[in-house]
Amino acid sequence: MMKNDFNLNKNEKEIFEFILDSIPDAITVIDTSYKTIFFNKVSESYFDVKKDDIIGKDLRHFFPNSLLPKVIDQEKSYFNIYNRPRENTFTVISAIPLYNKDGKLIGGLARDRDITEFVKLSEVLSKTQTSLEDLEKEYKSVIQGENFFSGIISNNSEFIKTINLCRNISKTPMPIWLNGESGTGKELFVRAIHHESKRTGKLVALNCAAIPEELFESELFGYEEGAFTGAKKGGKLGKFEEANRGTLFFDEIGDMPLKSQPKILRALEDGYITRIGSNREIPIDVRIISATHKNIEDAVKKGEFRKDLYYRLNSFHVHIMPLRDRKQDILILANRFLQQFCMENGINIIEIPDKVLKMFMNHHWDGNVRELRNIMQRVVLLAKESKSDRVMPEYLPDYLQNLDNITESRLMDEVPHTGLEQSIEAIEKELIQNALTKHKYNKKHTAEYLKIPRSSLYYKMEKHGL
Repeated sequence: MMKNDFNLNKNEKEIFEFILDSIPDAITVIDTSYKTIFFNKVSESYFDVKKDDIIGKDLRHFFPNSLLPKVIDQEKSYFNIYNRPRENTFTVISAIPLYNKDGKLIGGLARDRDITEFVKLSEVLSKTQTSLEDLEKEYKSVIQGENFFSGIISNNSEFIKTINLCRNISKTPMPIWLNGESGTGKELFVRAIHHESKRTGKLVALNCAAIPEELFESELFGYEEGAFTGAKKGGKLGKFEEANRGTLFFDEIGDMPLKSQPKILRALEDGYITRIGSNREIPIDVRIISATHKNIEDAVKKGEFRKDLYYRLNSFHVHIMPLRDRKQDILILANRFLQQFCMENGINIIEIPDKVLKMFMNHHWDGNVRELRNIMQRVVLLAKESKSDRVMPEYLPDYLQNLDNITESRLMDEVPHTGLEQSIEAIEKELIQNALTKHKYNKKHTAEYLKIPRSSLYYKMEKHGL
């Protein structure tokens, strides 16, 4: 491949390899089928991979998140991207496509430059803060990629199915109904769906719980000048008009005033709205996404939410799993937030000890991903203040420190036989069974003891056959 595509004879190839081996950066070259055709000596040291093991092999088998395949697929260059190839090693990577003299794409080249000492030395960090902020922006752009869904990460198979379903449905005009506990990331899904929809208008959010009932319709439909006492001069656009040709997000839709619901339904059915104080019909083209943590079906049965509006908006229903039901994601999310906040604060990537990770795994995360994110922000700030290179248990909130931890020996006995996910399920079942027995199957007291909502207790009892 080297000779045919790069037009190098044996002597030229030896000179080529000698030059690249002399460069104090890690150099990797692949062809258009992602096979590694060059891997210099510095690369062997950086990545702890032998040249003989990787040459001729698909680079993705060794580095699944490498930039080079993306460079080949998109024929796009990347410069100065923050990278952490292995523990306690930090680099800046640049990657470019390679062409022959006829302009034909023949491969890609990546250069990793070691910045480990720069990251670790605080005095150098202070001098290069601006550069690190630029690297952070580049890093985030690579993490997010070309669509926002890549920012939603998971190792849970069911949650991954949810992500893929939302990605597929995002390009349709169908209304989407997101249901899930507070903090599960419903807003992140909304932004991803809107971005992927390619709609030309804006994403406009309306928190139905935050708007007083008497102002709800003026906020949604807008009003003309002089429509009522206190109306702004020149009138005001409503959320429907702001979101025209875009997406209107009804957050906490379970708190939408009942008396406003018929007008919203009519606007969606007719495709136009009328401002308060006006007779002029204004055409609208709006995609609706709704989100709530409430059981709206119960509200419909009680007459607290209109059945026709519910079915109009519930064309595609998505349940966002709580974090405690996808515990394998706790560690990857904790590390993602750790990297983010360390970069933002200009400090070295600190370590999360096993003891702290165990505390995370034992916690029920009633606040879900938002709670985990807030905790990681807290520990990074405390680590920075203490000049510590790791997360100490005392950096965590008191309620996390007071957890009854599962012993390490128990975990080590369970995991090798059944795998991590199955072991967590078994331990969770045993904890719930013990709590139920202790409280004589009083669901209220058991839920309070476990620090989970009673609805979650019922769900887990059914799941585990208790």
